[in-house]
Amino acid sequence: MIEPLKYSAVVLAVAFAVAAGAADQMPSSKDSIPIVDVQMGTPTYFEAGGDSWDPTWAQDDALYSAVNDGAGFGTLKRNIGFNRISGNDPLALTGQLQNVMDEYGEMNAPIATDGRNWKSGGSISIDGTLYMSIGMDRYVDAGYGGRQTRVNASIIKSSDHGLKWSRPMQENRDRPMFPGMRFATPFFIHFGKEYAAATVDQADRYVYATSNNGFWDNGDNYILGRVSRSKIGALNAADWSFYKGGDGLRDSSWTPEMNKAALIIKAPGQCGEAGVTYLPALNRYVLVSWYYPSGNGHAGKIDTTAFAFYESPKPWGPWSLVKVILNQPQGWYIPRVLAKFQSRTSSDVLAFIAVAGDWRNPIFYRYSMVPVKFMTAAAEPTNPPRLPAP
Repeated sequence: MIEPLKYSAVVLAVAFAVAAGAADQMPSSKDSIPIVDVQMGTPTYFEAGGDSWDPTWAQDDALYSAVNDGAGFGTLKRNIGFNRISGNDPLALTGQLQNVMDEYGEMNAPIATDGRNWKSGGSISIDGTLYMSIGMDRYVDAGYGGRQTRVNASIIKSSDHGLKWSRPMQENRDRPMFPGMRFATPFFIHFGKEYAAATVDQADRYVYATSNNGFWDNGDNYILGRVSRSKIGALNAADWSFYKGGDGLRDSSWTPEMNKAALIIKAPGQCGEAGVTYLPALNRYVLVSWYYPSGNGHAGKIDTTAFAFYESPKPWGPWSLVKVILNQPQGWYIPRVLAKFQSRTSSDVLAFIAVAGDWRNPIFYRYSMVPVKFMTAAAEPTNPPRLPAP
C-alpha cells in the first residue's frame, strides 16, 4: 500500500516549483548522509499512455523521455516513442511527442525473426546530446519462467532533442553494442540538469550506467558500467568498462569484460529494470528496484508490485536496502527518481518518482508523478525490511 506523506499536494507543488530552478545547484555536503526511511505520497496522473518512462533533465530545463507500447503525449502508438515534458510545477506538467520512432515499429509489432520487438531503457542528456539505450524484448519467455527478457542492447544519440537519432535501427539489430543479456537494460545514473554540475565520484570524467541481467521484470541482480564522458558519443562498446570490485575511483577496479563485473546488488527475482539517481543534498545515491511478488508480469496479480528502495554512498556501493513498499492497485513499475524537483526539508529530501502502472488498466497505464520523501532520521524505530517472496 502507498504510505501518505505529511505534506499536501499543494504544499509539494509550491515547494518543488520554488526549488526547480535551483536544484541543479544544490551543494554537495562533504559527508554522505544515509537514508533510513522512505515515504510515498498521492500520485498525479497525466494524459499520456504507455510505460517505461525514464525522464532526463536537459539544459533547456525540460524533461525528455521515451515511452513504450503507447502514444505518450501524442496519438500514434509505437514500440518506442520519444517525448518532451515541460513545466516547473511537477503536478501540472505538459508534454509533446517529439518522435514516433517509426523504424522501431508499431506497438507490439515484432521486428526480429524470433518474435522480439524493440523497447527502450535509460535516457540521459549530456552536453547538449540525448542518449538512450534500446534492446529487444520477448514478452513471455518460457525459458525463464515467463519473465519478459531483453537482449542485445545498444545506445543511440540525438543532437536535436530527439527529432533524429543515430545509430540506425538496422545497425542496432544486426550489430548490437552489448550482445546477450548481461548489459541488456542500461539505465544511466542521473546527476542533475544536463550532467553539467556532475563532479562527485568522477562524474565529470565518466558516465555511469547500471543494468540488471536481462529482464524487464523480476531480474536477479545489477552491475555497473562506465564510459569516458568524452567518448560516450562514439557509441562504441569497446570504450565501456565494468566495475569488478574494490575502490571504484581506481582504474584497476574496472574491467572491459561485462561478464566479469561484480554484482552491486543481488536479489534473485526482485531486480526489475531501473536506474540510479544522485541526491546532492545528501551526497547519496538511490535506486528503486521493483518486481512482481507473484513471480512475473505476465502471470498472477499484475496489479501489485513491490518497490525496493536501496541507497548507497557511491555508485558501486555498498548498497543497502532501506524499505519495501507494495503498490496496489496501481502496480507501478520501472520507477525513476527524478533529478529535477528535488528539495531539502529539514533532515529529509523531497523528490518525485516518474512511473507508469498496470498495463491492463488505462487508469494507471500512463505517465504518473509520485511524491517521495527520503528520510535521514526515522520517525520511530522499525524492524529491518523483509522482502516479499518472489
